[in-house]
Amino acid sequence: MKNSDPYTRDDQTRFTMRIDSELLDKIKVEAERNKRSTAKQIEFILERYIDGLSEG
Repeated sequence: MKNSDPYTRDDQTRFTMRIDSELLDKIKVEAERNKRSTAKQIEFILERYIDGLSEG
């Protein structure tokens, strides 16, 4: 699928979500500690969670 957005690679999909402000603030703090963007921190958290499901 071709993206019309020049910043999104073909192997990525844009996704918009609503999130509790306090939770987002905590994620931003963790992202900064890990030298990641907030979006990459959320992706990292989701990947770890999904990987944990397959292990358990």
